[in-house]
Amino acid sequence: MFDLLNEPFHVHVGDKGKRLCKYWIFADGSFELADNSGFRKRELNDIEATLIEQMRSIQEAYGTYCAKNNIAVNYRTKRTI
Repeated sequence: MFDLLNEPFHVHVGDKGKRLCKYWIFADGSFELADNSGFRKRELNDIEATLIEQMRSIQEAYGTYCAKNNIAVNYRTKRTI
């Protein structure tokens, strides 16, 4: 989580191989794919289903980590169209 000092809250998902993706997490629990290296659309759909299912736990862990390490909670701002 070292990069939380320089970037808003996000998660990385990898498969222990060469595939990796990154999702921005927003304060309302929604998320946006930031980068994808190798995952197919179906696999991204599975990852996103897990993010939806686990979002409360993910945000709680982030808040706890920030509090314990004196890091300000920093969510990305959604882009307006």
